[in-house]
Amino acid sequence: MTSIRYFCDQSDGVFYSEERYPEDHKILNAGNKFEVGWLKKLGDLLTENCFPGRDFKEHSELLKLPAGYHFRVRHRAAGKTGSRGSGPVRHDIYLYGYPDKGGNGEPGDVKDPSQFQTLKYYRSAIEFFHHLLWLSTTPDLNQDTCGCRHCKDHRDGGPDQQIKRRISNQGPRGPPGPPGPPPGSNWGPPPPPGPPGPYGDGFTGFTEFNPVTIHGWGRHTSYPGPGSGYGGQGYTVPTGFNTSETSPSESGSILTSPKTASVHATNTRQPQTDESALFREGEVVWYRKVQESFRLGLILENFTGDPAAPFSGTSKIKPLSHFHRPLEDIDRSEVDMRPFLTFSVPPINGALQALAQQPMDAVPWNVIESRLSLLAEDKRREILSLEASKIAACRVDHSFSLFNPLVNHRVMANQMNFGGAFLGCEKVGISEAVRVRIDQLEHPEWNNLDLTFAMVLKNIILDRTDKGEQLLFRGDIWLLQEMTGPAQYPSNLDQLSPAMCREKVFRDEVKKGHGTHFDWLKVLADVTKPETAVKGRFYESQKLGPMLNPNWDKFLKSGQIPPIQKSLNNRFDSKGSYIGRTESRLRALAGSIPHDTALSLGPRVVEWA
Repeated sequence: MTSIRYFCDQSDGVFYSEERYPEDHKILNAGNKFEVGWLKKLGDLLTENCFPGRDFKEHSELLKLPAGYHFRVRHRAAGKTGSRGSGPVRHDIYLYGYPDKGGNGEPGDVKDPSQFQTLKYYRSAIEFFHHLLWLSTTPDLNQDTCGCRHCKDHRDGGPDQQIKRRISNQGPRGPPGPPGPPPGSNWGPPPPPGPPGPYGDGFTGFTEFNPVTIHGWGRHTSYPGPGSGYGGQGYTVPTGFNTSETSPSESGSILTSPKTASVHATNTRQPQTDESALFREGEVVWYRKVQESFRLGLILENFTGDPAAPFSGTSKIKPLSHFHRPLEDIDRSEVDMRPFLTFSVPPINGALQALAQQPMDAVPWNVIESRLSLLAEDKRREILSLEASKIAACRVDHSFSLFNPLVNHRVMANQMNFGGAFLGCEKVGISEAVRVRIDQLEHPEWNNLDLTFAMVLKNIILDRTDKGEQLLFRGDIWLLQEMTGPAQYPSNLDQLSPAMCREKVFRDEVKKGHGTHFDWLKVLADVTKPETAVKGRFYESQKLGPMLNPNWDKFLKSGQIPPIQKSLNNRFDSKGSYIGRTESRLRALAGSIPHDTALSLGPRVVEWA
């Protein structure tokens, strides 16, 4: 039988003078039956978090509570509410030790006992588990990353303040403004660790341990799992391892400095030269590692293949990892690649969730790796690289950067216009199409997943006020619909993106002989959508379909076109906090690839910071 035991030496617990506790909350001696039950439950939760998807037959336990935490009990009759009759005695258990944040924020700051705040406690093992996990995975004990209810209340000013904010909030202005520069602007290794933390003296000891192997992440239709890619090979996880309006034809000019003037475009309102590419330089994509196993990487450079041979192009890819273990560049053909939004990012190991909220170049990856001493060195590298790649991709998905600023006198003074953006893991530009969400009042079938609403981008606008920045997209929104009768030459081709035109031609060819054709119908004209309304790039069926459906050709021969747009994920589907604008594409990837990585972002791209 596998026996897994945990201990956590890092703590924020405080034992106060007896007068601070309710009179009827009596302290319990260590080793009491209630403590034994809690420690067993916490051990089970830790094992479930470290070894997701397994049968939990092994004996797991937390050896002891973090320092300063202790149990108290209140004995009371278990009769009906308000009754004074006799009956079985009920034991209400309270876990104390959570620090009092009154006074100046430190225990003991308030000298007058009448000003003492009521000490907080936990009533169940599950309730305390979130705080325990935070103690075990956060070296600096930054309370902003803890998910327990007490820390959340402290951050938000308590439940009363939260309710007041909800009442006063008249609706979100989109994602919050971007934060300031992350701590430590240098790209070198993080500063030496401070006091012993979870990766020094946190979850560091194992009384008895047998490694447990996880095979894949389980089946999920949008996960790159067995059969569709991710995690085909098992790997070992160590116990205690704590993851303004203009038309497309209007001319504009790039705002350039002397050193970038040489890349000035003659007509920046045209789509980017890589508009027709399924994979674009600077995008984060999935690439095949071994057989059906996929990993995440950044496209450094694309190489054109034979135009007559589908998926013959190749790309140089930098695998995502962490800066202490950069991986070598690899070459992959298009057939062994997938757009980021075709798969979901598997869950980050629960014990690393706190790290996922920190800048990757501030995480002590080398310290974490050194504590995985029970594993072979290559296994340590593989585990951390895998988890780091997921964290990096999620952070990129919640950020954006801009390029090719344009002169446009029709936007407001507090707005800037751009030719393109790295929007999450994808690259988009004006005169191209993106998938968008529409509101209930904008179309009767606004929530029909079989329909794809595509916006042809006229403007990419950065709106800046004293409340922060907001990214806006302006253009016409179209809907592709199947019509009866033979195809006719449409009069609106000049208003569509090239990809939308190719999509129509492809679909009409498949439906030839079946009595139907497709037309793009304008649903909304000159509308502005916030960043959160953009789902992602518009992908052509004939390019992406064969990658997603192994029976693609059979369907086409029968006159059927399997939908691909509704099978795609959307931006922000990955877990993580909104990051907002970064000064460059390289900055968005900081800590996941070497800082001196040379990025080829495609021709005619001038980044704007």
